[in-house]
Amino acid sequence: MKKDIVLPGDELSTTEELLVGDGTFEEDGIIRAARMGIYKVDDKKREATVEPLTSTPVIIKKGDEVLASAGSVRSMMVIAEVFHVIGKKRSVSGDTNGTIHVSEISSGYVKNADDLFALGDIIRAKVIQTEPSLQLSTKGNEYGAIKSICMHCRSALIKKDNMLECGTCNHKEKRKMANDYGSYDLTKF
Repeated sequence: MKKDIVLPGDELSTTEELLVGDGTFEEDGIIRAARMGIYKVDDKKREATVEPLTSTPVIIKKGDEVLASAGSVRSMMVIAEVFHVIGKKRSVSGDTNGTIHVSEISSGYVKNADDLFALGDIIRAKVIQTEPSLQLSTKGNEYGAIKSICMHCRSALIKKDNMLECGTCNHKEKRKMANDYGSYDLTKF
């Protein structure tokens, strides 16, 4: 089996020698690369193919569970940048700016979003809408902040009962926390 990196339009073979496969096209009896990737010849099928070098990015869909970083927190909403779709090992593509409306933070009444989230929080959320804009929800025990930093000294906050406490300055803060706050391994993706 032959393996070489090729660019779109590169001549790979002729239609007399091989069949046109995935990632290739035929032009006047010449098989050419349709994309950048690794040129492979399947000797059994007698087929020329070009496999992409990198995997296709993940498109965020309704129902996906995601990890996001709170970039702006206002009274009526949290604007968070989605950086990972849980269960996928590929980068995220498309619109990654999501909003969590105050009514989607918790099943109970929430007066202000900034009472339960803060800038820099790492949040696990569920995608409830993708068009025309990305909307997220943290309703449910498995959703909410999984990592937060102290608003006074920027040290990591540790869960103590239903509050978060800074190990450095002892400042206490409240968050809408996921049930596994502090134990989620952010290095596993």
